[in-house]
Amino acid sequence: MLTITSLIAMAAHLEGKGCATMNQTGLAQKFGAVTSHVRIAARQEDIKAVPIPAGEADLLIGCDLVVAASHDCLAKGARRRTHTLINIAEQPTAAFIHDPDAKFPREELLGQIAAEADEDNMYTVDATKVATELLGDTIGANLFLLGVAWQRGLVPVSSEAIKRAIELNNVAIDFNQQAFELGRCFAN
Repeated sequence: MLTITSLIAMAAHLEGKGCATMNQTGLAQKFGAVTSHVRIAARQEDIKAVPIPAGEADLLIGCDLVVAASHDCLAKGARRRTHTLINIAEQPTAAFIHDPDAKFPREELLGQIAAEADEDNMYTVDATKVATELLGDTIGANLFLLGVAWQRGLVPVSSEAIKRAIELNNVAIDFNQQAFELGRCFAN
């Protein structure tokens, strides 16, 4: 998620748009939630605050189903406004450390998200599975999701700017651009 945030911010910068981001990494390396807020505007001075208030998100990209279904994330959305794109892959949680037989509550989590989202604006995909099968690595899942969101018209920067941001990031350029493009193709 942090990479997506950085790439979108750089793409907005490249297009001369205003952008502000805020990342909350919690205890990410110990199974904590990672959330990011991204605001894009025509001009930097149009952005008055960084955190997205309750009910004002235009897009929720849920790279992790458990985090996406959390109250903090769902509270940012609003019916008829927010589009949700959710990776339905089962990511292990701390519960699996204490109970290796714990069952992942996928349907319950998806139900929580569906209860808050508009059915017409909710998209789900096992991005982790697709990235593994098509790219050979789960790490491509998040850029794949960004590609899906972009192709659906939900990311207000150009694909050229995103691809240039990937180049400027200078990490696995070909792989990340391929993941982004696969997401775009998948969304068609």
